[in-house]
Amino acid sequence: MIIGISKASIIFRKELEEAENPEELLKQKTREYREEFANPYKAAANLHIDDVINPAETRLRLIEALEMIINKVEPRLQKKHGIMPA
Repeated sequence: MIIGISKASIIFRKELEEAENPEELLKQKTREYREEFANPYKAAANLHIDDVINPAETRLRLIEALEMIINKVEPRLQKKHGIMPA
């Protein structure tokens, strides 16, 4: 989620009320938030996502992923015992 100016003004309301230049502080806080939380490379570095890809590669990456699992067969575990009557 990318924080907008309207949301930032609510989150940082007390700081903005006390600031000498609230407009500049609001821009700074919004910029800091975007750099910290709305950055896909930081999310990948923190292992929140697996990879960051170019949007032009999306179709190719999906095809490759689906080709890997198209013939996948889940092995069934053999039962040691059937269901015993009570």
